[in-house]
Amino acid sequence: PTAAGDMAQTPEALTRQGMAAHQAGDLDGAERHYRAVLASSPAFPAALHYLGVVLYQRSRMDEALPLLDRAATLQPHEPEFHNNRGLALAAAGRDREAVAAYRRALALKPDHAGAFCNLGLALQATGDVEGAIATYRQGLLLAPEFPQLHWNLALALLLRGDMGEGWREYEWRLRTPELAPFLHRYAGARWTGDDPAERTILLTAEQGLGDALQNLRFASVVAARGARVVVAVPDALRNLAATVPGVASAHALEAALPHYDAQLSLMSLPGALRIALADLDVPVPYMRADPARLANARQQVAQAAGNALKVGVAWAGAPGNSLNAKRSVPLAAFAPLLDLPDVCWFSLKREGEAITPADATCAKRLVELDLRNDFDGLAALVDSLDVVISVDTSLAHLAGALGKPVWVLLAKLPDWRWFLDRADSPWYPSARLYRQQVAGDWSAPLRDIGAALSTLTNDR
Repeated sequence: PTAAGDMAQTPEALTRQGMAAHQAGDLDGAERHYRAVLASSPAFPAALHYLGVVLYQRSRMDEALPLLDRAATLQPHEPEFHNNRGLALAAAGRDREAVAAYRRALALKPDHAGAFCNLGLALQATGDVEGAIATYRQGLLLAPEFPQLHWNLALALLLRGDMGEGWREYEWRLRTPELAPFLHRYAGARWTGDDPAERTILLTAEQGLGDALQNLRFASVVAARGARVVVAVPDALRNLAATVPGVASAHALEAALPHYDAQLSLMSLPGALRIALADLDVPVPYMRADPARLANARQQVAQAAGNALKVGVAWAGAPGNSLNAKRSVPLAAFAPLLDLPDVCWFSLKREGEAITPADATCAKRLVELDLRNDFDGLAALVDSLDVVISVDTSLAHLAGALGKPVWVLLAKLPDWRWFLDRADSPWYPSARLYRQQVAGDWSAPLRDIGAALSTLTNDR
């Protein structure tokens, strides 16, 4: 008979210990156990696979994928091996291979709701939005209460401009484990879109600054229906939110709030109002920079630029955003544009933010005003420029809300709010959209922006 102490060291037992640590979020402990297994049993499929998952979770794809490949070869009939391998392939930008991996997982386990969700995302990443929608719907036939399937369906529907069903499905985000823990909870009845006349409606921000800037426009619609509208937003946006027509008062998210009769998230507001594509365009500006800050900004900008075209640039989004790598442009890629004559470039990124060693040389060619370091100052700076060039970040929404000409650089597969295959935006009449033609390649949109800037300077 085998002693109990020896049993603890079998590959199976060590792998179970690793999986327990893994499920508890202890990646270091999990990795130690998996590597201990492989030291004595280098072809043990479960240890190979879950060590690959740990490395994938640590964004070490070059190390993760060979392990995941080998495990799937050794144990080809395990659906989870193919599903997780698909996740790593997608993270490595190998979306078509990810599609094949998810399809293999579903062939082995046709009711794998997570694999349907992942397959839809991978299809969407390849540009097959209709295929993604069909996949999400197929998954929902099997798992009708799976919130991520509903949420991803919502994003795909909104991307193609299907507002009605898209807004309804978007409410499922409130039940997803990824988002639900980060939402503020407010007491009182949830406003359903019924007649708000003579009631106070609290509208609250969730998710990012850009989301709040974008949907604050609809506060005016609620006010026009007879409501007294108060809003709760990140403190950085409080002063700007107070300038939106129809907003009676604006408060920081953590501040004490006045009495209200019902509340609703700004991200749920379009659905409650039954907003259609034609309703997105509102009179701009629907926000205004502080007059004193604006006068100061115009003075500083004029002093720096003289008679040159005044252009602001935001080349990267918030560093913590998981999509930042796909939506950001290396500042060095702007180098040919920085050489254009009669153009003065202003940085719209906060001091020290998003500057990599590769960007440092180009950053020295931008005018860096202290105004950019707080949101009210940034709004005044943006309002003082001739053109804003921005990746898909809150800066693009700020410029659009202020009614400034804004040229938005978009990845091949953009966020849902920019739709597909159009050069304008129904959200912001002052926006032009410059899209990647090839995923990851910014050369074509930057070339087009350079030509547009040359036209502007020649026409002055």
